[in-house]
Amino acid sequence: MSFASRRLQSLAGLSALTPFDIAGILAVQSKLACFEQQQRGVITRPRWYDKVEVTDRGPWAGFQISLDGRALRTPAKHPLLLPTRLLAAAIAAEWQWQESGKLRPHTMPLMTLAATALDQPKSKEDVIETLLGFLDTDGLCCRSKDPSVSERQSKVLNPILQRAGQRLGADFTTSSSIFGSPQSDAAAIAVQNHLAGLDHWRLAATDSLSAACKSVLMGISVTQGWLTMHEALEAASLEESINIEGWGLVEGGHDIDAADLRVRISAPCVFARLLTLT
Repeated sequence: MSFASRRLQSLAGLSALTPFDIAGILAVQSKLACFEQQQRGVITRPRWYDKVEVTDRGPWAGFQISLDGRALRTPAKHPLLLPTRLLAAAIAAEWQWQESGKLRPHTMPLMTLAATALDQPKSKEDVIETLLGFLDTDGLCCRSKDPSVSERQSKVLNPILQRAGQRLGADFTTSSSIFGSPQSDAAAIAVQNHLAGLDHWRLAATDSLSAACKSVLMGISVTQGWLTMHEALEAASLEESINIEGWGLVEGGHDIDAADLRVRISAPCVFARLLTLT
C-alpha cells in the first residue's frame, strides 16, 4: 500500500493529524493524480520565498498567510483571510511543502478551494441554480437497468440517499431511465433551502464535491459530515469498480482516474472539516 493510500485512511481521524500532515497527504495524492500531466510537462514556477507564517488578524478578519512577510492573495488579488487557524495552517503547510526549485499549484488543493471560495466568479444564486440543475440526474438517484449492477447500487447508494433525505426532510426518487430521475418540487426546494444557508466556504466545498461525485446530494452529505470520505469514495467510484471487475484494470487509465478522484473528494472533505475545527 502506498504512502498516500495509508495516510488517506487516517484522514477519517483528522483531528489526530497536524496541518502539515494533511497538506503532505494531499500533495502526494495530487502528484500521483497529475502523473500523466507531469509526463507531458507541467508548467512550474521557481519557489521565491523561504518563510511561511500564519497570523491572527482578529475575530472579524480571520487568519492570514504570509510568504516572507508578504500577505498572500488569491489569483483575483483578494486578501487570503481564512476563518479558522487550522485551515490557514494546512494551506500554509501546502506552501511550505513546495520544492525549492518548483512551485506546483496542482499540489495545493486546499489553496485552490480557498481561492475559489473568495474569487467565485458566479453569484451564490448562480452556483445554487447550477447545482439544482443536476438534481434530476444525481448520481445517487440514477440506476442501471442491469439487475446485478442495480442490486450493487442499491446496497451502496440507498443508505446514503435515505440519510440525505432524512436530514434534508425530503423524499428522493430513483430511476433507471436514460433521462434521469426527476425529483419533486418539494425535494428541489429542500435542497435549494439548504444550499442557500451555506456560507461561501462551505458552498465552494459542496460545489467541488458535487462535481467530483456527480451528485449534489453526496456533495451536501460530505460537507455536512453526514457521509464519510471513504463512503463517498466507494459510492462515487462504484460504476468504475464494477467495470474494472468485468473488464480488468487499464494501467495508466483507471489508476490515474482513481487517484484523481481521491484528490477531488478528499481535498474538499478535509477543507470542510477544517472549517469546523479551531
